[in-house]
Amino acid sequence: MSLKKEMPRLLLFGGNGTIGRSIRTKFQAHGWEVIVITRESSQDKNIIQWNPLDENTNIEISTIFEKTSPFDAVCWAQGMNLSDDIYSYDINSHMEMYMANVVYILNSLNILLLSNAIKKPAKFCVLSSIWQNISRQNKLSYSITKSALQGLVLSLSNDLAKDGHLINAVLPGATETPMTRANLSREQISKIENSTQFGRLAALDDVSNSVFSLCSEINTGITGNFVTVDLGFSNVRNI
Repeated sequence: MSLKKEMPRLLLFGGNGTIGRSIRTKFQAHGWEVIVITRESSQDKNIIQWNPLDENTNIEISTIFEKTSPFDAVCWAQGMNLSDDIYSYDINSHMEMYMANVVYILNSLNILLLSNAIKKPAKFCVLSSIWQNISRQNKLSYSITKSALQGLVLSLSNDLAKDGHLINAVLPGATETPMTRANLSREQISKIENSTQFGRLAALDDVSNSVFSLCSEINTGITGNFVTVDLGFSNVRNI
């Protein structure tokens, strides 16, 4: 009698956002069980309320993941956005964004590793942004925190290698979502679409496909890398 193969498990931070939902759907379509971390309580057994920045909840970590771990992969698709420049810079807002975009990942990963909630080896994926490498107006604090993720991923790729873990980042550009359409003018969107010969924005599937490929069993040696998903916008121009 053949034993039923256990479903691989993904722990997904930010699974209720637009990109997070796309990632969740992608993994589920490939037979994965996806456990979503959110700040709100839910009746869904696959959604867990946990804030890695709250020391009170971290004490109960063993019971939080008692029935769902160990995880084959972890993806961080959470984070904050903010529009500011050096003239409107506010230290409190900046530090809040740094905590949400950087420290949140460090805290959660440290707790998961020390609690033996991660399989060995496992795959990790961080959702960053093309704005960690290039500059955009009115995105001072956002770009700084995303740039910090470059050092985070590179350092972790070194630290995690002792247990065989692989960690990478996916850097979406302007993606075809309602939020993009709401935050950018028609003129801005047209400029991005027409900057390459694709003539469109990157799709959600473009992003989730990249995350899945880095977290699935087909990735056996890619670590410390940054996969840009913007249809070439960062490096290619129509002239």
